[in-house]
Amino acid sequence: MSATDNLNLPIIDLRELDNENTRADFYKKLRKVSRENGFFYLVGHGISQEERDDLLNTVKRFFALPQDAKDKISIDNSPHFHGYTRTGDERTRNKADFREQLDIGEEIVGQPLYGEDDPHFYRNLRGPNQWPEEVPELKEKALAYADKAHNILVKLLKAFIGALEVSEEEFSVLTTDNRHTLKLVRYPANEGDQDPNREQGCGPHKDPGLLTFLWQDEVGGLQVYTDDKGWIDAPPVKDAYIINIGETLELATNGYFTADIHQVVMKPNLKKDRYSIPFFLGAGVDVDALPLLKLPKELQAEARGTSSDPENPLFRNLGRNMMKARLRSHLNTTKRFYPKSYEQIVKSGNISASAY
Repeated sequence: MSATDNLNLPIIDLRELDNENTRADFYKKLRKVSRENGFFYLVGHGISQEERDDLLNTVKRFFALPQDAKDKISIDNSPHFHGYTRTGDERTRNKADFREQLDIGEEIVGQPLYGEDDPHFYRNLRGPNQWPEEVPELKEKALAYADKAHNILVKLLKAFIGALEVSEEEFSVLTTDNRHTLKLVRYPANEGDQDPNREQGCGPHKDPGLLTFLWQDEVGGLQVYTDDKGWIDAPPVKDAYIINIGETLELATNGYFTADIHQVVMKPNLKKDRYSIPFFLGAGVDVDALPLLKLPKELQAEARGTSSDPENPLFRNLGRNMMKARLRSHLNTTKRFYPKSYEQIVKSGNISASAY
């Protein structure tokens, strides 16, 4: 019996990429699982359990702070969407998610702030972070973890050059000036208090970037939507991370890869909090028009085209696509810093291309 017989998703080992004898097979496997699943488990990543637990324990100390201490670094203070979000203040498909979290981007200071009428105001996605003075060690540990996760995902992303048989020069648009976001997330236990809204830990969505690198604790709750089976569970696997394809890679391959819809469900009478640490890798915000990769003819023939979701229109300008996701998810922050976008979202539930 293989390690994947009792799982809904396959497992791949990143160490096979470093071995000349297994590299070609790794490329084939990476292409196959990314096309068929869009989600898979990754082992051989190089992050030890001790490193992860050290960060997690620090994260738990932050979430255990009094509410007013956490609110001091509220995301609503940040036009860059960096900071703490209270439980229920983030939305997916216009419905509140029952989780609290801390969003951390690249630590960038001194960048000018763009007004909402500026066609490049999505550059505001980059900027300084906010850190809790009560847990000062969180900054060093979170940034060190983010740096390691970034290197792992860039390594994996570049493996798609071999998997898709495209030129390194052509693929460079996806590997130049990558931006990233680290989220530290706590899902409060669903005590079964008859409130159905507590079941939506995070509502159905696709990730807008290139790749996501997710660690989740033993509580579980992650589900992936598939055309043939509907919702399937993606339970935690010891020492494995979840990798999933984002919308940018779907766009770049004309749907040869598909970004799958996924969600987190906190079932009633689950008496334990859930913690997760997702890391999102995106392309540069200034990629104005994402080109299609020139895939080999046999792969082009299998491209499905990008999926159409009227609730989530895709823009080929990557900065706009990412900003759209943040504007819709954090309405309090949007209302404060981007009032025109806020009015449009309240009116139509969406951000149209005309907003830019």
